[in-house]
Amino acid sequence: MTAKEQTPIGTAPAACRSADRTSCFIARIDAHLPRLADDRERRAFLARQLEGWECRYARFIATQGTSEFAASTRDPPHAADFLLTITALAARAAAFGPPRRRAQ
Repeated sequence: MTAKEQTPIGTAPAACRSADRTSCFIARIDAHLPRLADDRERRAFLARQLEGWECRYARFIATQGTSEFAASTRDPPHAADFLLTITALAARAAAFGPPRRRAQ
């Protein structure tokens, strides 16, 4: 995913600062989804997010974790962070169902 394809998302609410990484990220996703025009855009946004996180996870595993920046050496990212995020994104994408086909 290129930088051009990524949609910037606002910073996490103050209540999220003490929560785990996945919860903070998903809270920002949940706040962003209603701002998109329609379900088609929401599905596309979530598909891009899923693709990006799956690529990051593959790179994380291939490099044994060295590919990801750690804000704190005491709390580096773990594989579970990726899996929880991917699962939460997939659940949100599934909630919108498959794209509707146009009548021909």
